[in-house]
Amino acid sequence: MNEIPLRRRRAGLPVLISITGAFCACAGNPPTDALSTAQMAYNRAMDAKASEYAPLELRVAQEKLDKAKSAMHDDDYEKARRLAEQARVDARLAEAKALAEAAQKSSEETRETIDTLRQEAAPKAPGD
Repeated sequence: MNEIPLRRRRAGLPVLISITGAFCACAGNPPTDALSTAQMAYNRAMDAKASEYAPLELRVAQEKLDKAKSAMHDDDYEKARRLAEQARVDARLAEAKALAEAAQKSSEETRETIDTLRQEAAPKAPGD
């Protein structure tokens, strides 16, 4: 009595096939773009001297990137994609921290230079 008409059952079949195909395609494609993006983010962090200013964050990014490459080699594309995304985020954090630390250091050096110049420009008392 609660039987679904044959026409309705057939209408849902293409939708089910396309959804299943989308999931399979996502899991079956190597995440080369994600790995490439993560590697570029890591390289930018290195250029920002993250090894000096954010070594922990940079190391975490490198470890995740290495694990992503390993998962890619093992054809575990979903794991590789997830790790590559995490590595990209960690590398961007390392880059941001390194840039902030470098800016802070530059600001401190500029302040010290200004202080030195003020001392040199200050009038000296006789006998100094």
